[in-house]
Amino acid sequence: MRRITLTSILFILLPLVSYSQISIRIFARSKPSSLIFTTVKGASILTDGAAGEVRLSQGETVAVTRYGDRVIYSTLSGIRGVSDSLAFAPAASGALFTVRAPGSSEPDKTLTGTLTVTSFPGSLRILNITTVEECLPGVVRAEAGKYGPSHYYRAQAVVARTYIYRNIDRHILDGYNLCDDIHCQVYPGVVTDSVIMNACRSTAGLVLADRDSIMIEAAFHGNCGGETASSADVWLAGYPYLVSVKDPWCSYSASSTWKRSIARSEWNAYLRSKGIFPGTEGAIYSAKTPAPGRITNRTVQGKTLWSEEIRLRFGLRSAYFSLSAAGDSIVFSGRGYGHGVGLCQDGAKHMAEKKMSYNKIIGFYYPGTIITDVKNARRPARP
Repeated sequence: MRRITLTSILFILLPLVSYSQISIRIFARSKPSSLIFTTVKGASILTDGAAGEVRLSQGETVAVTRYGDRVIYSTLSGIRGVSDSLAFAPAASGALFTVRAPGSSEPDKTLTGTLTVTSFPGSLRILNITTVEECLPGVVRAEAGKYGPSHYYRAQAVVARTYIYRNIDRHILDGYNLCDDIHCQVYPGVVTDSVIMNACRSTAGLVLADRDSIMIEAAFHGNCGGETASSADVWLAGYPYLVSVKDPWCSYSASSTWKRSIARSEWNAYLRSKGIFPGTEGAIYSAKTPAPGRITNRTVQGKTLWSEEIRLRFGLRSAYFSLSAAGDSIVFSGRGYGHGVGLCQDGAKHMAEKKMSYNKIIGFYYPGTIITDVKNARRPARP
């Protein structure tokens, strides 16, 4: 009999279309112990779980600090309190607020929706309660960069939205849906870029699905170097829509080629860790920058060297490279930037600059998929 876990129960009880709101952990990487909240547009309502509500006028600031399993807060107007939890909500639609984590390298965030703050072991747990469509422009801006054409952002909006919905319960056992860091997708907060906002509005609710209406693993990366990678080669998980595609669109970018040198001693240490005696691996060296045609692995003395593992081990820009020996150094000559799976952002941007539509861009990088309303799509079944 199949065992039903708590995660399975949550999946059954929370069908996809029920997510009218989602919770995103803010400052998930730095996990601050203090927070500065400022209302920058309109008014906000501060709800103290113990003492009730306080109206915050535009420009008013609240300092929040973790105090054991509770939080302390104070305003410049002299209001102070200690509570198990705090909630900051807009007094009317259109209100905006900023949050800052003192001592953190993470930038301030401008947010909309509701903010909840509770004590968590070692830090504050700060959650932004918002909607997918409200947070999406910020995600697209962070992941796709500035100064892109409309259909590039439309393609990225569909991809990012698909990623959100497919992974919407990634942190559900932690008490929230997603985080604001690369573990989920980067969420910097509200953006005002009209091109990005229009791209998100024009594709509202659209996601990518396979022929069985299951939302896809919407992978993307910076630059594929002329050929995308198969997910089976990178993650050992094959999807029929994440296959290697010859890509002529990204070669114009500065990210399309690169070089990196490491000390031969460092390379030799890696070979020994794989059970390979240094000095017998000469067959894997080549003086040429790789031509189109990714090499997934290299075999030396019957041992397999995986290109993706080498990329991660030595911090290379991609797993699309050749190696050459130069004196006391080993030189990696490579193409592309990132894991190479799915949509190539440089290529997609160039396609849009050439007046190709977002659905054509998506079809090129995710062959065999369909663009559909999220209400008609499903998340994959859990193992």
